[in-house]
Amino acid sequence: MNREYLTASAAPDATPMPASPTSDTPLGTTHFLTLAAAKKAADIAMSSALAKGYPVSVTVVDRDGIVIAQQRADTATGATVAVSLSKAVAAVGFQMPTAAIQDYAKTNPGAIYIQGFSILPGGLPISLEGSVVAGIGVSGAPTGEIDASCAADGINAIS
Repeated sequence: MNREYLTASAAPDATPMPASPTSDTPLGTTHFLTLAAAKKAADIAMSSALAKGYPVSVTVVDRDGIVIAQQRADTATGATVAVSLSKAVAAVGFQMPTAAIQDYAKTNPGAIYIQGFSILPGGLPISLEGSVVAGIGVSGAPTGEIDASCAADGINAIS
């Protein structure tokens, strides 16, 4: 088996290499949200919404928009599942709260046409050491602001 392709010299010049003052390796490190932390954030966001009397769905995604944890309250509508996911994906994709994306879309209307993104309030990015590592979306309360406050409660529980 030819292993030459694994060496840094075989890498194309256009390939970005992570800056590392202590290593010549092309491999970097990454931060991520653990399953345990994602479950805890979802649990707290759900508990917060239910305590306020709102059956919601909560979705936590990784930085690529892939679901880590998802919950749906017993009486939450099916639509809330998809909306909580699209809020979480938008928050991590834009690396800002979906309420801020809504404001951004006023001058950049193309933002509302990105498939799989919802810019309704209730989606928040989750940061670790200054880097966005995940997103959380809540859907089902009567306002996006309530959804966002429940998402914030979830984030605060793991911060």
